[in-house]
Amino acid sequence: MTPEQRLSQPCIGRERADLVVAGCAILQTIFELWPADRLGVADRGIREGILRSLMASSSAAELSRQAVRQARRNQA
Repeated sequence: MTPEQRLSQPCIGRERADLVVAGCAILQTIFELWPADRLGVADRGIREGILRSLMASSSAAELSRQAVRQARRNQA
């Protein structure tokens, strides 16, 4: 895409139109070094991505449920 075409994409935005090509080059290099079958994307931030990854494990999921129950008790 040309810079103008990238600017017109709402998912890229004006702030990132200059950076997206460099980001794609970095991602391509990462996949060349460490091939992967899938890629997870945290659309809300790195902390949410880490939290989702932790919650995927059964022990983390149980800890999460306990934390939610405790928070609800504290609110009552």
